[in-house]
Amino acid sequence: MPSLRGALKSAARGHHAAITPDDLPEFLRAFNKIEGRMYIPTKVMFRLMMLTFVRTSELTTTEWAEIDFENEKWLIPWQRMKMGKKKFNPRKVNHHVFLPDQGWKLLRELHTITGNNKYLFPNLRDPTQPATNWGILAALKRMGYARKMTGHGFRSLAMGIIKERLGYRHEVVDRQLSHALGDAYGEAYDRALFLDERKIMMQQYADYLYNVESSNPNP
Repeated sequence: MPSLRGALKSAARGHHAAITPDDLPEFLRAFNKIEGRMYIPTKVMFRLMMLTFVRTSELTTTEWAEIDFENEKWLIPWQRMKMGKKKFNPRKVNHHVFLPDQGWKLLRELHTITGNNKYLFPNLRDPTQPATNWGILAALKRMGYARKMTGHGFRSLAMGIIKERLGYRHEVVDRQLSHALGDAYGEAYDRALFLDERKIMMQQYADYLYNVESSNPNP
């Protein structure tokens, strides 16, 4: 019997829709048009996605217990990270979000609304459960970006801006995206070579976004 190896090809995995750095000004103009009519937690969720580019599931399930306002630290436990959930050889490294100044201002605003709940973004129907990414997807649809941008697309956008416009090395951005660096890289390596640089990088990225937004003509 002839070998069937290679005869059956798996379907190619498609890329998540994402805008490019050149598309950012128009994207922000579209967001500004609807922002004033958005539910405040949804607005904060959308902006935090832009500022932090964490995975949507990591953002929507964040608990207030993970937020340290006094020291301005946000650490996502490794158990909630994609690589930490692997059945074999999970990556047991907590993820430093490195929220910029603009992000801490948003979180403090959000805390006055949802701070009595377990989650930053409680589900409207059952506040004991976290919200979904429906609010982000609905906002993208209202903006006219339903098939042009996704929650995951914020990660691609951030990588493009940080590498092309801010000049950071790929491996630094990759670590902030919490991509696997291989079994040889542990928390000591992370702390020694990336943490300080990533903190500065995330503030510069936030400033870049806000500079683009402030230079936009009023919608």
